[in-house]
Amino acid sequence: MKIGKKLAVPFVMATVVLLAGSNTHTLLGHNFSPDESASFLALVNTIKAEAQLVQPNIASNNTSLASEHANKALALMTDDVNKEIAERNQRLSDDLNTDLASLKTSTESSSGNNTASDTDFLVDDIDGILDEIVTSRIDPDQLNNSTIQVLAAVELLDGVLRNYGDAFAVGYDMTNMSMMTMDSNTNTNSDDESSTSMHSMSTMDMGGGSVGDNMSMEDMSNSDGNLVNITDYQTAQALVMKVQELFDNQIVNSSLSEGSETIDQSIDNVSTALKELATKIDGKSSPMEIMTIVHTRIHPNLMTAFGLQLEYD
Repeated sequence: MKIGKKLAVPFVMATVVLLAGSNTHTLLGHNFSPDESASFLALVNTIKAEAQLVQPNIASNNTSLASEHANKALALMTDDVNKEIAERNQRLSDDLNTDLASLKTSTESSSGNNTASDTDFLVDDIDGILDEIVTSRIDPDQLNNSTIQVLAAVELLDGVLRNYGDAFAVGYDMTNMSMMTMDSNTNTNSDDESSTSMHSMSTMDMGGGSVGDNMSMEDMSNSDGNLVNITDYQTAQALVMKVQELFDNQIVNSSLSEGSETIDQSIDNVSTALKELATKIDGKSSPMEIMTIVHTRIHPNLMTAFGLQLEYD
């Protein structure tokens, strides 16, 4: 059976999709389509991030946080994910599940002198297995495609926003650009055609009612900076680092070598914005500040650099 799919990932909610031009790819059998490859790369990086967060928490004797991150890593291995991995290599699927379960168990056992070293070994092994899985599961032409890498980065940024929102209990979807209000003259560091019209908060439906009736701009900005979930906050920190690694190591070099001056400038803008995003997250800035960087600086410049477009249902 042949499968043809557009290059797409969720962008602002279920109603907005990020597309890479009009690219379509024909794939045979059970090969990943391009958007599936991007989602899988994002998933792999998220599992790595959660597993790696166990290490510093074990080192600081915070076994509770270490256990929560180990649980989050294991929870990402759903039945569908296991099936996708086992379809190509059952051994890798088994080894990954065994290591993730062992990592979880190690955070729940009584601490000892070998706990940190045992954890380091498990995390390193998990990283290696995941790298093998990526090679096994994603075709080389897709793995080396900068646009697919960008789409994976976009999904990881969604993870940053979701986890940061949960960390501060914002009560709304930070991946939804329409939760923001901004002046029409706001500088997005990109061409005007990249800008997107947004609904007013007072009329935006959050799955139950009007935002304006019960949520002010001050509420959305969470100006008090009330951090309520350290686990999710650490995940947001780790995921933005994964985005930076992906951007610097997989996207920038290949794109700059082929791009125009406009594209190069947009890529530079993204790089600068990612650094500021990491700094703002480390400084526990308001969720609205985090949203503003992602939605008005990173996304528009990615759209300009890689020909991505917003599609509305």
